Amino acid sequence: MLLGKTKKELESKENEIKLFLSNNYKDSAYKAYKEYLDLVENFRSNGKINAKDYDKILIKIEDYQAKFANMKK
Repeated sequence: MLLGKTKKELESKENEIKLFLSNNYKDSAYKAYKEYLDLVENFRSNGKINAKDYDKILIKIEDYQAKFANMKK
């Protein structure tokens, strides 16, 4: 289970990505997505995300990857 600060930081970055996508700011959304990936990896390497939570986050990451792949076409 994600703890308070970790969960809030991840949710904040996810909301930023969603906001940029909804406003059609593709470059900003992609930049926020890259920052989200870095944040997830940082938390994972520091032990703030356990394997179960990481698996759930990977599903979200795959969804974002699909969205950005569709945008580039």
